[in-house]
Amino acid sequence: MYLLQLHNLNKAVFIVGPTGMDIGTDKPPREILERIPHHFIDILQPDECYNSGLFGKDVRKKIDEIISRNRLPFIVGGSGLYIKSILEGFFDEKIKDPETKKKLQERARKEGNDLLYKELREADPEFAARISVNDTQRIVRGLEVFMVTGKPLTHHWQEIHISLHFQPVLIGLRKGRDELYDIINKRVGKMLEEGLIDEVKTLRRKGFSPDNNALQTYGYREVFNHLDGAATYDEMVEQIKKRTRNFAKRQMTWFKKMRNITWIDVGDDKEAVVDIIINIITIDENK
Repeated sequence: MYLLQLHNLNKAVFIVGPTGMDIGTDKPPREILERIPHHFIDILQPDECYNSGLFGKDVRKKIDEIISRNRLPFIVGGSGLYIKSILEGFFDEKIKDPETKKKLQERARKEGNDLLYKELREADPEFAARISVNDTQRIVRGLEVFMVTGKPLTHHWQEIHISLHFQPVLIGLRKGRDELYDIINKRVGKMLEEGLIDEVKTLRRKGFSPDNNALQTYGYREVFNHLDGAATYDEMVEQIKKRTRNFAKRQMTWFKKMRNITWIDVGDDKEAVVDIIINIITIDENK
């Protein structure tokens, strides 16, 4: 998720990435960060809790602050869930029960995710369809909310109404599935060449573990499994590729349901795509 500030367009862009997780999150290189102002870089440690609800609140505040300086924020990338948290908000994060959450986490460790995911599909099929069976954090959260309130998480989402002080312009970049999957496969290879395994080893030496929410994301979890002997190198690579492709597929399903997105088919001419985006933004600003 990006938010940076492009000087020649009077824009700004956000990026969120915990400290020490550079390769697996594909953070921009230092020279770009020094040339273009970014926000939310290295503000958290991998073991610090930071969810989509808090993210939405923080980003809306930052957007208002940037706009007050006559700059236009760009939010680039990110999952549909986090985009939703910005534009629509989530219900009160105070709805929680530590004891219930602890019991669910313990069940996940002992029984695995499959059984809990099945229970979530029965309690909140809409939310379950949006997440992976491997997403322990969100499975536990969905069940926790249902057990505490008696209502699905998606029901609470529908009751949220926030006031935006800005008018969002949604732009989607689209590629064919085969080309997208090829890009994903190549990116996994690039991350490993750049030292993803060493990055995970360094995180572990600093005391972080795969139990930390941030390190349960695609790429990191599989490397931890490999280092623990649960998967060979080749198995690890295929797991990262497969799970990332599956995630991309779910995200496309999510975004197809969102209204008011202007879709652009991306080919080899990247400059043409940039021109189209600038034109869309310019037209909207002049309305």
